[in-house]
Amino acid sequence: MRYYGCKTKLLDYIENVTTSLPLKKGAVFFDIFSGTTAVGQHFKKLGYTVYSNDFLEFAYALAYCYIQINQTPKFTKLKRNLPKLLKADDVINYLNNIPNKNDFITKNYSPFEKNKRQYLSIENAKRVDAIRNKINEWSRKSWINKDEYYYLITALIEAINLVSNITGTYAAFLKTWDGRALKPLKLTPPKIINSERNNLALNKDANNIVSKYNVDILYLDPPYNSRQFAANYFFLELITKGWFDKKPEIYGQSGMIAYDQKKSTYSIKNKAVETLSDLINKSKAKYIILSYNDEGIISLDEIRKILSTKGVIKEYIKEHKRYRAINQDGSHNHTHELLFLVTVNK
Repeated sequence: MRYYGCKTKLLDYIENVTTSLPLKKGAVFFDIFSGTTAVGQHFKKLGYTVYSNDFLEFAYALAYCYIQINQTPKFTKLKRNLPKLLKADDVINYLNNIPNKNDFITKNYSPFEKNKRQYLSIENAKRVDAIRNKINEWSRKSWINKDEYYYLITALIEAINLVSNITGTYAAFLKTWDGRALKPLKLTPPKIINSERNNLALNKDANNIVSKYNVDILYLDPPYNSRQFAANYFFLELITKGWFDKKPEIYGQSGMIAYDQKKSTYSIKNKAVETLSDLINKSKAKYIILSYNDEGIISLDEIRKILSTKGVIKEYIKEHKRYRAINQDGSHNHTHELLFLVTVNK
C-alpha cells in the first residue's frame, strides 16, 4: 500500500532486534502508531499477541481487519438476506458487479461535469460511490456485523489505493493521469491472518492510552516530520467515515476535509519533544523499541535523553531509500532509519 513512512522494507530489521529478546511465545507486541499495520501483521504471523492502535479512522479499519480479526468473516446474516452470497469471496464479487452510482465521491473527486479534481477516474469514482453506499446500507440494516464491515471497508480502501491518481499521498492529485489510475477499480478479498491470540485494534490517541496497557514490547513509530498524516490521507479517512449522516465540508483545490482534531503534536516541532517524553514516561512495557529517522524533527540526542529515563538503550542503524515527494530534487536519495531498544528498568 502506498503510505508515507510504511516500514515494509524494514520488517526483517525490526524482527532481528525483537526476536533477540528473552520473551515467551505469544508475547504482547503493542504497535501504538500502526499506520497500514505492516509491522503488526508481520508480528502476528510470527505468533505474537498484537495490539495495534492509530487515531486515524482508515488505519483503524486496516488494524481491525488484519490484526483483530483472526478468521475470514462468515457473512451469516447477509447470506440469509442474499442467499446466493455463500462466502466472503461471493460478497466481494457481488460488490464488484453492482451498478455504478453518482454520489459524493464522483461529484467532488473525479472530473465529473468539469470538476477539476482528479483523484479517481469518473468510472472508478462511480464504483467507489456504489460500493461504499452498499456497505453503508448493509450496516444500517444490521445485515453485516463489525468484523464484516471492516473487512469490506479494508477491501475498498486497498482497491482505491491501487487506482488513485497520486504520487504517494492524497495531499494533491496528479494533473495528468497515471496509467494505473485508468485501470478499473476492483475489490479483492483481504488476506486474513489466522491466529489463536486475543489480538486487538484500537482507535485512540497514543498518549491517552499507553498507560492502560502493560505489555512486553511497546513499538513506537511516531510521525517524525511536519507532514500531517490526517491531511495526507484525508481521502481514505473520508471513505472510511462516509458522508451519509452529514456531508462533510470540503475546501481548496484538493477538496480537503477539516482535520484540526486529528493533528499530531509529534509533527509540530515545538511540541514533539514534550509529547514523546510524556508517552515514554507513561509507558508500561518490558521493552520499548522506537523507530525514528535521522531527518526527524526531534534530534537523536534528545531522543537518547528521553529514553534513558526509562532504561538502558541499544541503538541500531540502517540506511534505506528516502521517500521523495514530486516537488523535491533527487540530490538526497537515502536516509538512515534508527531503532532504539530500551530495556526498561524494573
